[in-house]
Amino acid sequence: MSHSGNIVSLFVTLFICTLDGYSMMNYRVPAKRAYGYFAAVTAVCLAFNSYIMIHYGSTVLRSVILFTIGLPYFVLILLITKDKISQTVFNFWLWINIYDIIANFSAFINDYTLKDAYFLTALRFVLFGGYFILYNKHLKAKHRMLMDRLKVNWWIFSFIPMSFTGLICLVNYYFLDFHGVTRNYPVLLMICILMLLVYILIYYTFQTAGDAMERERIAGNMKEQILLQKKQYEFYLQKREAERIFRHDARHRDSILISYLENGDVEGAKEFLKKELAEIEKNAKIPFCENTLINAVLSEYRTKAEQEGLEFSARIQMPKEFACDEAEFCVMLSNLLENSLDAAKSYIAISIKHLNHQLSLNVKNDYEGELKKSAENNYLTTKPQGSGLGLKSVEAILKSNSGFLKIEDTDGVFDVFATLKN
Repeated sequence: MSHSGNIVSLFVTLFICTLDGYSMMNYRVPAKRAYGYFAAVTAVCLAFNSYIMIHYGSTVLRSVILFTIGLPYFVLILLITKDKISQTVFNFWLWINIYDIIANFSAFINDYTLKDAYFLTALRFVLFGGYFILYNKHLKAKHRMLMDRLKVNWWIFSFIPMSFTGLICLVNYYFLDFHGVTRNYPVLLMICILMLLVYILIYYTFQTAGDAMERERIAGNMKEQILLQKKQYEFYLQKREAERIFRHDARHRDSILISYLENGDVEGAKEFLKKELAEIEKNAKIPFCENTLINAVLSEYRTKAEQEGLEFSARIQMPKEFACDEAEFCVMLSNLLENSLDAAKSYIAISIKHLNHQLSLNVKNDYEGELKKSAENNYLTTKPQGSGLGLKSVEAILKSNSGFLKIEDTDGVFDVFATLKN
């Protein structure tokens, strides 16, 4: 095959591989800009590798292609991806493994059939294109879900695809089969089967772990829902007890008022009624909303805030009907208010709004000192006995309800904004 034919083959393979690798990552830049970056790196890699092929031959190119193509793409992906670095490394080597499987499988078919470079190029185009369609239609959602759901050490798992790549490179470049063919296909076949079995095992292990974490999250939410129901029941009992005391005291007040009137002391009766009305207005607390469960949560934290000497303000605009899970919303509300209560310096301000089938929740509080964050930029609890699971529980609830979470801390104010579909 001529140099021009080799370059065309390289371009076709590089182009379709770039599409496959691009679809496996999440990027912090818009799609058009990301495509532009990939196109630029592809052009540079094509020019550089074409130079190597023309001057040193395809054998030398195969020996260094992991560095002359893999390394530039790896650096690019690290710069523009929004995934964690460990996840990006794992996905990159997974991408290389897929390339190895398809490249060796297509070479096997070509070596034992036509032995034609143009046929090999066309076959790789079909296989890589087929994988691109298969991944985007059936595998991408599951892949991204596992990457996002699981809290595992992706650095450790990255050594698995990296090791398989090293093995395939050793077999390709240093071992020949007994027919004298460039690739030792029996050994490569064993490595590929082992690799697929390992990935299937990893997938089912991850899926099982993910299901266990989901069950744990649901169990935690159920516990919090039970606590909320208990709070609601206690709220009803307190309200019932307050009404009973009011009726009991009303009999005494009526007796005193009748005594004033029977004695003709109208002014005394008026003064007595004024004092009673002033006392009622002083102790009366207007409910936040008509929803009893949410009102119970807000009333509880208002009482706690007042006991801590904090100013508690709330602007509540609740929908008449809940399409989302009412108990889950209350769990989220309780977690955010609990965090604010522990951190607030002088005030807590809460706002709930409903607009265009979106239910938004905003909780603000001032704070003093420094907020702690993890290496992954997640907020850490400052409570001595805290678990740090409050915000994680909120994120899980929002994710299950197609919601959104935004957290800001500027000028000593911690501001949490959450919205979910209703």
